[in-house]
Parts: sequence; C-alpha cells; structure tokens
Amino acid sequence: MRGSILKRGGGWTVKIELDPDPSTGRRRQRWHSGFKTKRDAERARIDLLSKLDRGAYVEPSRQTVGEFLEEWLTAASPTVRPSTFDSYSRNVRLHVIPHIGTIRLTRLDAGVLNGLYATLLNSGRRPPSRQGAGYSPEVLARAKELRAEGTSLNATARALRDELPEASHLTKDTLASLLRRDSSSNGGELSAPSSTGLDRRTVAYIHTILHRALKDAVRWGRLARNPADASDPPRSAQKDGQAAAWDGPTLRRFLDSSRAERDRLYPLWVVLATTGMRRGEGLGLRWVDIDLDAGHMRVVQTVIQTRSSVSLGVPKTSQGRRSVSLDPITVGVLRSHRVRMLEDRMLVGPDFEDRSLVFHHPDGTWLRPNSVSDSFVRRVARYGLPRLTLHGLRHTWATLALEDGVHPRVVQERLGHSTVAITLGIYSHVSPRLHDEAANQVARLMLPPA
Repeated sequence: MRGSILKRGGGWTVKIELDPDPSTGRRRQRWHSGFKTKRDAERARIDLLSKLDRGAYVEPSRQTVGEFLEEWLTAASPTVRPSTFDSYSRNVRLHVIPHIGTIRLTRLDAGVLNGLYATLLNSGRRPPSRQGAGYSPEVLARAKELRAEGTSLNATARALRDELPEASHLTKDTLASLLRRDSSSNGGELSAPSSTGLDRRTVAYIHTILHRALKDAVRWGRLARNPADASDPPRSAQKDGQAAAWDGPTLRRFLDSSRAERDRLYPLWVVLATTGMRRGEGLGLRWVDIDLDAGHMRVVQTVIQTRSSVSLGVPKTSQGRRSVSLDPITVGVLRSHRVRMLEDRMLVGPDFEDRSLVFHHPDGTWLRPNSVSDSFVRRVARYGLPRLTLHGLRHTWATLALEDGVHPRVVQERLGHSTVAITLGIYSHVSPRLHDEAANQVARLMLPPA
C-alpha cells in the first residue's frame, strides 16, 4: 500500500511510500504528522496520494525561504549579467530575507508575500548606516559642490565613493544625513525625513525577482505551485508615457558647449547622440570594431558596472550585436579623437594599459559607466539645459529619427531592440504623428486636393 495512517502519541500520522531511490534502490518513506483525528489523516492521505499520481507531490522539507534564496542566487549567478545578479542579490538580501527568510519554504503562500509587499511599501527603506558623522570637511565640501551643480543625491554618493577613499562605503541615506547635519549646524532648518517606504516600482521589481526564484523552486521540486502567481504586488506608478528626450536645437546646444570647452568626453557624447547606442556599448567600443573609411562600427561588447567592479560583457540582447552606420561628421570626430588618444599613449609610455578601447582615461584604463553618467548630468546643469540623464541621448536619437520619418524597423535595428514592438512601445508618443503623416500621404495619392 502506497499510503497508510498510524496513531502516534496523541495524534495521527500519514506514511507515504515513494518510488525506490534510483541510485541505491533503497526503500523511501515520507511521514506527514500533526493530524488531530483519524478522519483528518485519511483526508490528507488521499490528497497526498493524488498529488503523487499527478506529479505535484513535494517531499517534506525544513528548508527556509532564506536558505532557498541563497541557494537560488548561487545557481542564478552564471545565467544572468553581472549587473542583473548584483541587483538580484542586493534586493533579496536587503528586502526579502530579513522579513520572511525564517519562514519554511513549503509554508510560503500568497498571503505572506502580500504582507511582505505591504511592509516594504510602508517601512522598507533601510535606515542610514551612519548619521553623517565622522567624515572630513573635504567630503562635505565636495558633496555640496556636486549638489550645487545639480547632481542627484544618488549620483553624488556614487561620485564620492569613486573619488575619495574615505567615502568608499558612503550611501545615499548617509549622505543625506551628512547634508542635513551641516544645514542644521549652520542655522538652516533640518529637512523633514523622507518616506520610510520603498517606491512602488522597487517593490514590483522585488516581486519579479521572487516570482522567478519561486518558479525555479517549482521546477526543482521544492514547491508544488508558485505562490507568487496568486499574490498581489503593487502596480508600478504609471509614467507620463513619454521617454525623456531633448529636441534637436537643445542637443546641438549641448554638443556645441561641450566642444567649446574642449571637453575630453565630447567624442563620446557625439557617438552616443548620433548612434543611439547604450552607455555600456559606447564605452566598450574598440578601434578594431570601427571602420572609419567605410563609416561603420560593430557593437560586440559592453562595459558593465556593479557596486564593486567593472567588467566586459555581451550586449543586452542577441540583436544587440549589430552593425551601426556612421555619418561623416561623427567619423571626423572619431578621427580627431584617435589622434589625441595616441598622443596620450605616447605621453604615458610603458605604464599605459592597452585595452584597445576607443574611450578611456589617459592611462588606458576604462571609464566607469556611473561616473560617465554623473559627468553628463553635471555638464547639463552647468550649460543651463533641461535636465536629462545620459540614457536620454538614446531616447533623443530615437525620437528625432522617428519624427523625421525613419522607418521604425531601422530604428529598432539601430537601437538593438529585440522586436520592433518594443521600439514602438517606448516611443509611442511619436506614433500619432506618424499615423497623421501616413493618412495625409496616402490620401494625396487617391483624392483630389481640398
């Protein structure tokens, strides 16, 4: 008999006979206890045998959610990009394990997940690791300088971590405390603390991570079903439906200002603005990937930054490996840039790190993506232009191209999107104008002038 019930102490237990161990041939039994009456045990026996027949039976386990997630992170590490894994591990270890990590995995249900999401929305933000005390005046002065240039709090903290060894572990929250303490000591009003809850988009992203992890738990036979399927994560706040972008004259003002001050990063801004490339793709360009005579470049690698390191990786999608045409002006900028890079190499001499990169520090070391983004934001503020992130140059190229009548398929291929639907979805604000132009163009072919 595959299942039986037994009285043990003051309660009843169900014993299930499983198939013999395939490697040893030994008999396998599993015990399910805790039933107060024989009738409850009989019902459980029938249910367990039914699950066994359907392949939905999960063996009893004392593994906790935290133990499983640590195991899952180890297994997921080689399957995702380093930046994605860094994001997964940070969110799981900061926002999931501290709250539900001690719960047994087999007892995790939608109600527990919904409670987690509610807690994170209400009070999920981590308190500052320090209250802003103990840092030197140099850190404070540099922080105030960056903030005065319009740099965001998060970008300021990143810049300080990169520039000053003393601030290598400075967080955004600690920086905010440091600035508030300085404001208070100088007679300014202490700003009210920000909300203690996480952003809705962050909590929705945490749900996405958990859904993937628990899907693997089902696939590995740890769970019968995915409890995240029945949970109710918060919906991400709706954006205004339009990707942030500049118009042509504003972009021209930025590039003219950068060129006028002999900005070392001017060639990078030109390449990103005229090709729509991603930040990491531009920083990963090698001279061997560019044919200046033919006016083409190949995107084959990207620079990826995590919280602890910078590394090379493959483009984000399979369509990301692509050939991109260059206009004559961009080719000219790159030719001049190459001459300058060769001069730098000669000045540095044998200490030059030859990575064959197009864009790098004078000693050949690669540019850190986050630092490049922060540099762009500071220049935008200094030039008095509308706020825009570095990724906004990509949006700007796509928006200008679609508005000027470039076919969406060409835009998709140039941007490296996996489908044209993604391109049209992101830039849906341009589509109505394209429909209007199409209606007018086709109507003129068949109807007399009004």
